[in-house]
Amino acid sequence: MVSWVVQEFVALHLPRSFRLGSPLVSLCLLTPACGDDDVGGGSADLGEEGAGTGETGGETEGSEGEGEFGPETELTLRINDEAPPDLVLQMGRDEVAELFGEVASEIELLELDSTPLLTNTLNAIKYACGDDWELDSEDPNHDCSQTALGQSFGGGNWQTSPEFSMVRILTMTPANSVVKGTSLESVQGLTDFLALFTGGFSELMAESLKIPVNEEFLDTESVVASLKVNLLATHPEISDEGKITVTLQDALEDMATMATRLGPVGDHPGVLVPDYPTHGEVFGPDFEMKVTAASNLRVLDGADLSAGKDFISVIADVTGPSYDDEAEFDFNDPDKFSMTGLASNPSLDLRFAISEHPGFVVSCTEDISPACVNNAPDLPIGDSLVWTLDPWDLEYMVAYAGRLRYGGLESVVTKLFTDVVEVGQDGNPGGWAVFNVPLGWLFGEPPAQYVWEMINEVAQHDLHHLDPDGPATFEEGAANVEFTLDDIPCGLTGEQAEAAVRPFLQAQASDIAGYLLGNYKQNSGPVDFYFRRAEDGAPYLFWVAPEDLLDGLDYGWDTPGFFADAALTTKLSATELPGVGDSSHEKLRIEPGETTVYAADDEGASYRIRIVAPAGDPSEITAYVAKRTN
Repeated sequence: MVSWVVQEFVALHLPRSFRLGSPLVSLCLLTPACGDDDVGGGSADLGEEGAGTGETGGETEGSEGEGEFGPETELTLRINDEAPPDLVLQMGRDEVAELFGEVASEIELLELDSTPLLTNTLNAIKYACGDDWELDSEDPNHDCSQTALGQSFGGGNWQTSPEFSMVRILTMTPANSVVKGTSLESVQGLTDFLALFTGGFSELMAESLKIPVNEEFLDTESVVASLKVNLLATHPEISDEGKITVTLQDALEDMATMATRLGPVGDHPGVLVPDYPTHGEVFGPDFEMKVTAASNLRVLDGADLSAGKDFISVIADVTGPSYDDEAEFDFNDPDKFSMTGLASNPSLDLRFAISEHPGFVVSCTEDISPACVNNAPDLPIGDSLVWTLDPWDLEYMVAYAGRLRYGGLESVVTKLFTDVVEVGQDGNPGGWAVFNVPLGWLFGEPPAQYVWEMINEVAQHDLHHLDPDGPATFEEGAANVEFTLDDIPCGLTGEQAEAAVRPFLQAQASDIAGYLLGNYKQNSGPVDFYFRRAEDGAPYLFWVAPEDLLDGLDYGWDTPGFFADAALTTKLSATELPGVGDSSHEKLRIEPGETTVYAADDEGASYRIRIVAPAGDPSEITAYVAKRTN
């Protein structure tokens, strides 16, 4: 469909003798008409000292001097003042892929806020083994066989998988927490022994953290925020705000390219596992894109002094904010751009990975250093403590989530007329916990530390010990996890996606025009000058400038421009003219009457050019070209 539309469009508007050698895509907006609008130029000055006024002198003729010239060749040059028609493309998925080709990976469709995606992912993991962990019970009664995700843990052996260990960490509450083997073990033993007076360990922890006994130590909001900052935002393909760019290529390939883009890069372990086929339908089976664009490309009449009349393709852009665009797109206008048939509720099938630090990370406590009270991500203390790790390490992200939730925590828990736990008291920062457990001096109690360091210690121990009374199930560094999830909602609807695409494409409108039409110069003939209007509305002869040439071609004109004498010493054209924005081309304004000028082509040959312009506004002129023979 796209090929047929483009071919028909080109056939209707190309001059009969114009070349058809460029690729199909570059022709789609190339030649709507032999246009006449002005084009802004660069600042390169090709003129010589003492350049002329840039105007013809009516009936005046130049001086041939010592020149002798052969027979004249008659050339007719015209300006077409008719506005070119818009190009309207109506494309399905395959046509969009054909039109944009390899540059689809460079076109950004939208930025996906990762918060809904992470939230949906995390909740799927937390509930993969049931929801009994939400009860006020010591036994969370995990049963991963209840869900397809849980059944995938450990290849079916979910009871001995690191993924199950991760679920236990994410669903750990004061009621079901297991602290055996950690610095809290003695506190649990004593408070449970004195439960009649203390309410037991679960109540102590809940009151200390100011959460219900059946609520997770690390809630979804805090964990999601930690993942965004430490795992996603540190990846070079994701923004500092944790937003994921979705490209046109991602959408065309049903997000399969996302796994590679968000996979390992340098030291970063990646967010997605690259060898898993990430999948998510963005463009449905009835997807359609409609685009209407106004072309800024014009095919102008020109002259090759050594061969005769020819044509040149140039940009004639008078629409801001940039003035060098091959075409004008307005993606914000629903009459000029629309996308229909998007998936109503896009979702992803993905494999999500988190890796742990290869060694156990001890807590930064008052016993290690009094400076631990100042330990923070931006002011890390010690060596191999939590804030000195890579931010994408599991231990770092767990501690960071705890700090987000409890960073301002202040609490006092009083049992047996004693302040058993004091958090953020006596001038200490929020979250800094001091223990004074009954008989703690005899049986041991945790040294003062931040509550998130304590939670991190418990999380590490539980990650490696599926059986609290047995040896470690996993060695340090061996409890890395991968979760394979299906149909995770992306957090936006198809309608929202269509709206979000508009400003992104508009911001890239200039680039998109270049991607599609940037090779328009391949259609130009080897002209020396061409006929067009400038922005002052007057007709001019423009001498070819370097910007008109195909990229990579050398500029071969030693004396560009139009001269009053055969020796090419007195220039009539100029690069800078009042009321004309272009400053890179030698220009000669055409006035009614007959004017004789002289010029040299890119091969060094000299010519006499006798220009005959009718009265009024000369939109058609006749140039009589004669080559110098001596």
